[in-house]
Amino acid sequence: MIKNFLLLLVCVLSFTALNAQRNCGSMDLLEEQLLNDPKRQSKIEAIEKATQKFIDSPSKNVTGIITIPVVVHVVYNGSTQNISDAQINSQINILNEDFRRMNSDADNTWSQAADAEIEFCLASVDPNGNSTSGITRTSTTVNGFGTNDAVKFNSSGGINAWPAADYLNIWVCNIGGGILGYAQFPGGNPATDGVVNDYRYFGDTGTATAPFDLGRTMTHEVGHYLNLRHIWGDGNCNADDFVGDTPTSDAPNYGCATGHVSCNSTDMVQNYMDYSDDACMNLYTQGQKTRMRALFAAGGARASLLNSGACGNAPAPTCTDGIQNGSETGVDCGGPDCAPCNTNCTTVSISITLDNYPEETSWTITNSSGSTVASGGTYGSQPDGSTVNLSECLADGCYDFNIFDSYGDGICCSYGNGSYTVTAEGSVVASGGSFGSSESTNFCIGGGGGPTPTCDDGIQNGSETGVDCGGPDCDACPTCDDGVQNGSETGVDCGGPDCAPCNTGGCSDVLIDFNNLDSGWGNWNDGGSDCVRSTASTYAYSGTRSIRLRDNTSSSVATSDAFNLAGFEEVTVDFTYVGRSMESGEDFWLQVSTNNGSSWQTLTTYASGAEFTNEVREFETVVITGTFTSTTRFRFRCDASSNADYVYIDDVELTGCVNGNRETIDEDNLSTEEDFAELTQEVKLYPNPVAGMLNIEIQSSIAQDANISILDANGQVVKTINRTVAEGTTILTEDTSLMAPGIYFMVITQENERTVKRFVVIQ
Repeated sequence: MIKNFLLLLVCVLSFTALNAQRNCGSMDLLEEQLLNDPKRQSKIEAIEKATQKFIDSPSKNVTGIITIPVVVHVVYNGSTQNISDAQINSQINILNEDFRRMNSDADNTWSQAADAEIEFCLASVDPNGNSTSGITRTSTTVNGFGTNDAVKFNSSGGINAWPAADYLNIWVCNIGGGILGYAQFPGGNPATDGVVNDYRYFGDTGTATAPFDLGRTMTHEVGHYLNLRHIWGDGNCNADDFVGDTPTSDAPNYGCATGHVSCNSTDMVQNYMDYSDDACMNLYTQGQKTRMRALFAAGGARASLLNSGACGNAPAPTCTDGIQNGSETGVDCGGPDCAPCNTNCTTVSISITLDNYPEETSWTITNSSGSTVASGGTYGSQPDGSTVNLSECLADGCYDFNIFDSYGDGICCSYGNGSYTVTAEGSVVASGGSFGSSESTNFCIGGGGGPTPTCDDGIQNGSETGVDCGGPDCDACPTCDDGVQNGSETGVDCGGPDCAPCNTGGCSDVLIDFNNLDSGWGNWNDGGSDCVRSTASTYAYSGTRSIRLRDNTSSSVATSDAFNLAGFEEVTVDFTYVGRSMESGEDFWLQVSTNNGSSWQTLTTYASGAEFTNEVREFETVVITGTFTSTTRFRFRCDASSNADYVYIDDVELTGCVNGNRETIDEDNLSTEEDFAELTQEVKLYPNPVAGMLNIEIQSSIAQDANISILDANGQVVKTINRTVAEGTTILTEDTSLMAPGIYFMVITQENERTVKRFVVIQ
């Protein structure tokens, strides 16, 4: 049972003295979070995909009892809010009873009721390795925290979270406004991960207040923390909760409405994920159990909790475990228990400028045997874009610096311009920022046992200006104007990885048409009432106008004039777009006609929920090969369901290649698995637009030479670059600071394969 539009939930439960009902404002919070975090929806989708895969593969199910370490942060204003240890312990006991189906009110009304085999313990080890009761207490002057996560930060009168990878953080406070509690689904910011519960609805003693005085608010919220949705799916009979054995319902149930029927079935009002009173709730189902446990499979969103050790089952720290434990002043040295640290070490400085998602970044330094000697992160408590400066003192030897991004997109440049440098003995030994899930660099200090640099070791050492050449010790580096065909050149001063390509003919890239819609339709035409040149500048990329399409009528189109493309062997269409209010599965198409519009062929389809997310800008490049005519036309067509569904398209650009015979394969031009198997090159340019250094990321299936040409908007070559591209990912940089502002094209050719990418230089 799938609920299409609910991808993230932060549930807010509220209570009013007049009607004593739970009420959830999750959709308003969801909308706000999706607008503020362009990655959140992708993360939720990835978790959901992994969950479904787990459900479909019973052999991979997690076995045994799962124990989740808990830290309870009591944030109080006055003695009444400072609840007792006994009240906290009562809540932990209730969680264990409810999740293990050992609750005394369990009955046999629903045969699918299940023991989730999940338990909870108050942490006995804090993040520094010291003993703890699993309870922190913080006095505050704040009267009511509300639902804006202020309680989760020291700076706003609360207390910072303990590492979410190792603990379930629970904050108990006066939320205010009658709010019972709220939880964060997996995949969110670790700095705010956990559950917030009002002190009046926590446990079953002390300040616990009827009818929510049996601890079921926490049972409900921890269900959300473990990826369960409301039992009615936050919709009508067509929406549900991703669980197959819970009956479909059209709304929440209040009080204890046993026997209530909706959607032609009896509602499961006793389920912990309904809105019934505490005394009415008594079960999770087998399907809900499976969904929760999917988070703990290998690579799952909550799997790290299994290795936390915070409940006291971690190995005792020693002076030989390769970790700087709480009392040690270095790794395995210093403090009251270990031998003094060897002061004969080299300081290694680490500087990390974080991107807009610092909670995804971590790092380690490992020695030659693979043991971790230093580590840091994640940095969810640091401001976006801030710089973290650290230092480690390492003994002579060789090490690997490893940096990780949990989302898999590095720290530059799609979501902030993050970077890192590692400096030792006055030299930068590692640096970067643009990588996938991780990047590793080997370095040696103090001699480290590494080989002495030479002029024939195949490495550009510190004083060399090239590989094995230049500098004070090696011969001068060959150049592309010395009148000699050097070893890597394929001709005199041309070809190879360093010089301009030799003149062998080939096709020339030219600009056919570009329009940002600001000055009019140009070579594009208004399709009618469902197509306008929109004045909504928010959705324009350059300037203030864009094409807006809506609905699925014959007027939901923008069509180009006929272009004479008879001499072209390929044409590239570049454009950018933003979807707005497009329902899941609704799409728009790019089409081509070679007979002046008598018939159309669909080139690509862009569907909401698959190819794009509403309110997130996308950039597309579509390369078309084949036979073109003198009456070739293009059009965009929308296929939505109403006038309230929009797609905004801007900066439409047509470029082409004439008089050549090279084959082009581009990922955006592929439509079948057979086509995809031929793809050997993928190119990304960023940042784009650029004002300074442009990163050229090339993913290639084989190592080979790449000839790179930069063309201006008139198709004139302004620069050529030649490099050797390694198998896998190669990142090159190009300084654009001396280039005039405007539109440019980069043509990357490797053997018979050519990719064209557009970029914009700004001041």
